Amino acid sequence: MRRVLQIVSAGAVLMAGAATVAQATQSIAVPAYFYPSYPDPVWAQMQSAVPPVAIAVMNPASGPGVAADPNYVSQIVAARAAGIKVLGYVYTSYAARAAAAVQADVDSYYAWYPVDGIFFDEAANTCPQQAYYAALDGYVKAKGGLGLTVINPGINTPECFVTAADVLLNFEGDFAAYQTWTPDGWETGYDPSRFWHLVYDTSDVQMPTAVLLSQSRGAGYVYVTGDDLPNPWDTLPPASYW
Repeated sequence: MRRVLQIVSAGAVLMAGAATVAQATQSIAVPAYFYPSYPDPVWAQMQSAVPPVAIAVMNPASGPGVAADPNYVSQIVAARAAGIKVLGYVYTSYAARAAAAVQADVDSYYAWYPVDGIFFDEAANTCPQQAYYAALDGYVKAKGGLGLTVINPGINTPECFVTAADVLLNFEGDFAAYQTWTPDGWETGYDPSRFWHLVYDTSDVQMPTAVLLSQSRGAGYVYVTGDDLPNPWDTLPPASYW
């Protein structure tokens, strides 16, 4: 998924009409794959929804691009001041991309933007590749600051990966697929803050069901949207959602 991420919280559940789950602890994590023409109204919409919104993924050009963008710099400063953690998008080609190239993208984000960590997309999900991601996790954390890492295989991930990143994005798909998907089971041994689900092509009527399912499946971070392929992450839901 070459796009930016966003997290969903109990506040979003309430706005969706599922008041019975208000006690659940969740956050909204947003793939923010839309350009911030600072001061950008769409980013401002996310910022006004803190604390439910906890994370946003910036994605200038399926990576950091070739130089710092002043609009991104200003918008990230504003987002972080509002309480949102901002992560930089980096793709890994399922562990086939050279680690040096991935590290160069990480270096660029940290040189150009005040990011809180990195979102590693196109992640592998077999244990022989775990060391690749564990090394990247260490590389990010050596930069200092929060050093938050997310890996996105988008599907069930074996337990070996729990030490390879702070957050595992173990579901990315449409609502139809989410209704029948189940985690492997080992995830119940860990705090929900270790897991994130992204659900797209979800109607307003279906949204409370999707959020309730994410809670029952142990996702501490969730984002549910009515947007659809080819890029479900290039818009935000209407203001009433927040």
